[in-house]
Amino acid sequence: MNKTHSTATFPVHVSVKNKCENIDATCLLGQFIEQASETFDLTLKEPLSGNKWDAEAVFAVPFAEREHIRIRFNIFASEMDYKYGQGLYFHMESAF
Repeated sequence: MNKTHSTATFPVHVSVKNKCENIDATCLLGQFIEQASETFDLTLKEPLSGNKWDAEAVFAVPFAEREHIRIRFNIFASEMDYKYGQGLYFHMESAF
């Protein structure tokens, strides 16, 4: 996927809830945002905040990429579940 640039954006709220001892929720969410920004034209609306147990952020992507970012988030969540096991909860929703 190439980075896209558009004036119409779609805001999304992402969060991670963590019940594992061996990982930090803010690190996980930060990793997702960093990886996604390599592919998508992200605009941070509310910076990453949280702690080891809960993290959240709001960013916008070009409207045409709204489904692609959701797919990428689901893939990332699946990869982290496989890597760290149960106890991680990933959530993405529109932030209109």
